[in-house]
Amino acid sequence: MRIKLATLSAVAFFASSAASLTAAQEEQAASSNSIVVEEVVVTANRREENLSEVPMSVSAFGEDFFKDTGANDLASMEQYTPSLKITPGADSRSTSIRIRGIGSVGTNSGIDPSVGIFIDGIYQGRAGMSISDLIDIQSLIVLRGPQGSLYGKNTAAGAISVTTKKPGPDFEGLAETVIGSDDQLEIRGMINIPLGDNGNAMRATAFSNTKDHMYYNTANGEHLNDSNKWGVKSRFLFNTDESGEFLVTVDFSQEDTDCCALSVIDYDGLSTLNTPSTNTPSAEWQAALGRNSAGDLIMDYTAFEDSQGFSPPKADPFSDDRWLSSQIYNDVEVGGLALEWNYDLANDDTLTFINAWRHYESLSSADGDFTAYESVETVTDVKLDQFSTELRITSPGGEVWDYQGGLYGYYSEFDSYGEFTQFPALTEAIGLGSDGTLNIDENIYTTTSFAAFGQLVWNITDQWSATLGMRYTWEKKEREGYQISTPPIADAIPPVAGPNTWYDQSREDSDISPSFSLKYFWNDDLMTYASISRGFKSGGFNQRRELEGEAPPPVDECREGVCGDWTEGVGGEFDEEIATNYELGWKASWMDRRLTLNGTFFFVEYDDFQGQTFSGSDIKVTNAGSLESYGVEIDGMFVATMNLTMGTAIGYNKATYEEFDGGQCTVNRAFYEYYIVDGNQAGFPGGGECTVDLAGEPLDNAPELTVSSWFQYEAEMKELMLISRLEHNYVDSFFLDQDLDGALFNEEVDLVNVRFTLTNPERVWEVAVFGNNLLDEEYYSFGLDIPVMGGYTAVTAPGVTYGLNLRYNFY
Repeated sequence: MRIKLATLSAVAFFASSAASLTAAQEEQAASSNSIVVEEVVVTANRREENLSEVPMSVSAFGEDFFKDTGANDLASMEQYTPSLKITPGADSRSTSIRIRGIGSVGTNSGIDPSVGIFIDGIYQGRAGMSISDLIDIQSLIVLRGPQGSLYGKNTAAGAISVTTKKPGPDFEGLAETVIGSDDQLEIRGMINIPLGDNGNAMRATAFSNTKDHMYYNTANGEHLNDSNKWGVKSRFLFNTDESGEFLVTVDFSQEDTDCCALSVIDYDGLSTLNTPSTNTPSAEWQAALGRNSAGDLIMDYTAFEDSQGFSPPKADPFSDDRWLSSQIYNDVEVGGLALEWNYDLANDDTLTFINAWRHYESLSSADGDFTAYESVETVTDVKLDQFSTELRITSPGGEVWDYQGGLYGYYSEFDSYGEFTQFPALTEAIGLGSDGTLNIDENIYTTTSFAAFGQLVWNITDQWSATLGMRYTWEKKEREGYQISTPPIADAIPPVAGPNTWYDQSREDSDISPSFSLKYFWNDDLMTYASISRGFKSGGFNQRRELEGEAPPPVDECREGVCGDWTEGVGGEFDEEIATNYELGWKASWMDRRLTLNGTFFFVEYDDFQGQTFSGSDIKVTNAGSLESYGVEIDGMFVATMNLTMGTAIGYNKATYEEFDGGQCTVNRAFYEYYIVDGNQAGFPGGGECTVDLAGEPLDNAPELTVSSWFQYEAEMKELMLISRLEHNYVDSFFLDQDLDGALFNEEVDLVNVRFTLTNPERVWEVAVFGNNLLDEEYYSFGLDIPVMGGYTAVTAPGVTYGLNLRYNFY
């Protein structure tokens, strides 16, 4: 039924387009070209081009889009973009972005993002740095496939480029507020002030976003999961006749929330340490396995509901109640300073020089067992300072030979500190004493990267054009850090405890990443293209404690204020990741640009994909042998009449593992392997290692089909205009975790949003009412097995929300 609704919404677009063709052709004679789909200008190739001429799979959004939809954060963009998935976590730091099913977990400081975020041309080192509201946006483009020939930092899966408006020569301003459900209050403002008559100007923006707590903690009476963030940004433009244009940008954003408490899908479940929350289904397994030859229980477990004397409440993941014992908080600061210099040479080439410093801090705490039992608590504190510089030359375009080339340098220091506390109730149950344990991991990751990149375009004829891109990257990563357990524990139980270990590791990677595309203009309304590109992401070092394998013998010494046996860590290293992307696409328009339809068939191969897995004994980052992703992406827009516009975005993506024999087991599989296959007569599966061959299996968080359709009608009423917008977004079912456990499976979802905006024809002022997820669909944004205790937990997506949006522009 759901997929029928998705099909109907897409078919409605195409049927309306076809049915209107004859009438539209008649109307054309009377109206000339008064109604057309506006040509979108993008900078996907780091120069201004019409979207219809860009030979790659791109989704582009301009200023009007953000007005019409009310979208104001990066996470909302997945509803409008084929093959884009943005996954939240237990805090902002854990945000993960995927394109075509491919992305990296945000929880591990040792893994770089596969999808790069660029704000005003500056690479953001972590996905969690994108907490700022989308305000005063000039354009937002999503580039699917590897990006390296032109973008400063090589990205293997794709890139999101956000460009905010530059200061302009005219005085203008904006005031906006949103009042919504759950006491939501958003305030945004912008002011542009010219500084004299020579083009110098200053543009400043600010935002505040607050929302009441959504959940109630029945264990301690506290409230959880609010919204509280604010930010400011100032840009200064200085024009000089002889020295070019200078653009200075300063920004700062902060988030301080009691967030993010996950929902428990089910408290019942097996625990790899045999310390489950409840007796279900452990009691059944215990009875079936019986006793060993010594008369002891083969599976000896301790349920917390027995040892603590109380049972968890009935799991209801979509209720407003949570049941936790630990404090939950999420504090984030992001800011920086950038200088961009643009200078036009005598031959009309442009030199661009961008220097930037970015700073990022995140301090978060989570209840590691997601229950009110005092079992596990985690604290993570990360600090990132990054410096980047880019020098680029760009030809003016429109010649037989067009070119760009540049040099890029990047240095970052990423300090990651984590605490993993096991409370006495847990350590006593697993035989580690009655005092509890504390594992501290601290790692300082430094990345030094240099690259040379370029692109040469040969406009062979008015119809044929070929583009060759090339990038050389050299990258060095160094890791210094340690793992300390208190009290000292000789035997490793990663990631929770083990011997004191220190790390001093480094690795170097280099890569040549080429790209080639060929495009052909059949006429003014149809362009087709074929392209191939290669992406690269360097290797690194796992943040988590691992089994060390062939580690050197311990040495009695003092480090980090702790004296005793220290072991040199030699594990945790993983290799680079390589992506090769093939595309066949088209950009087309009909009816004098009243109908546009762009599409891409793609096939992507990944070698040595960097994946984080939980083997039952430790959390590892491993290189999957290979995986592939293939499908089609289609974007269409149709101006049916002077008043009615409609659009659709369709993504079909089949992402599967081709080789991955070190995949994560389900918990049930881990128990079966440990007790049945291996025949262990004692112990627990967390002391062994279970992996599974995932070849041929789908990737998690990769829905095969997404369909986004919208209809917008603008009714003129004397001096007023009423804009009515209806949106439907269909997301296919998908697994939430790598182990493909059926308990962590998201069913198909239909999201319906509406928005009614009353404004004047110039849109100087606007009053809008909106409702999102009007069907009140219940679904998960993110899910995982509950570690230590067993069961399943998830982030639930927002239900129905509604509100009032007021906006005023002044000049």
